[in-house]
Amino acid sequence: MNQKSVAQLGFWSAIVVTLMLIVFPLSLAFNWSLNIAYGSSFLLAPAFVTMMVSVHHYAAPEKKVWSQLGLSFAIIYAVMCSLTYYVQLTFVKSNYLPITEEAVKPFVFIPGTPIFAQDMLGYVFFCLATLAAGPAFTGGKLEAWIKWLFIFNGILFAIPTLILPTLTMPVNAAGTGVGNQVGDYANIVWSFYVAIATGLLANLFKRLKSTT
Repeated sequence: MNQKSVAQLGFWSAIVVTLMLIVFPLSLAFNWSLNIAYGSSFLLAPAFVTMMVSVHHYAAPEKKVWSQLGLSFAIIYAVMCSLTYYVQLTFVKSNYLPITEEAVKPFVFIPGTPIFAQDMLGYVFFCLATLAAGPAFTGGKLEAWIKWLFIFNGILFAIPTLILPTLTMPVNAAGTGVGNQVGDYANIVWSFYVAIATGLLANLFKRLKSTT
């Protein structure tokens, strides 16, 4: 892949990732329809993989082992989490099968359900993807900012995200309560944090576009 294609693909995918990371927390903060939260999260997955492909092709040859590891983790995240949100937008929202409500409950996205645990594990791999890819950035000040924001995303958020589903927090059948509120606050903080990193990455690819 030539540098111009890398720059264009990286710029636009990083822009989409950044936008989805902004739309999602806004939907939580302003209590928008859950379809917006699920839809933005679903679109985030392929955009993030595309962005990580661009990072891999941008990385220096001696750093590609890190960018490839990050891309591999990103693919695991995308498979797990895109499935979560697709199930919410289809099966859970529009279930026409003659099955009991009890059979649907494991697929409802609230703390304590299997699909919630699956989603959280997926985001652990998202965090590991940025942690692994961080060392691939070795340029000037802009790359240094991206590098350390990526690395600290993995350090700060991977373990709490892994542990969260194991904690017992009060949640009612509607998915509200302390558990849901803690999750919403954590998601808002995390989303804006990562949006800063991917916004800077979009700027890096924009600079690359102007020089190719």
